[in-house]
Amino acid sequence: MSNNNNTDIKDCCGAFAEIGSIIQPDDTELSFPITFDSQQAADEKRSELEAYVNEQFDEEVTITFTAQDEHAYLVTLSFTCTAEKMIFEMNLRHLLA
Repeated sequence: MSNNNNTDIKDCCGAFAEIGSIIQPDDTELSFPITFDSQQAADEKRSELEAYVNEQFDEEVTITFTAQDEHAYLVTLSFTCTAEKMIFEMNLRHLLA
């Protein structure tokens, strides 16, 4: 069994993507800021995100919050695979609403 890394380019309606550039097997870390009007709101969203990650993903998924200032965090998640990251990203808009 060989591991060829051929690049296939697909064209559809004037748009194209290199197969393999959309899903990279080592693309497992996601970082994004959350900012709120009060520390209480930021802490509530932090608790909500932690609960969601713990409920939906394996224990191997880690989430860290780095305080940027008193009303903001930089959230960093490390997933075990790219698919988990993509699933989380698809729900991110809903989670941050």
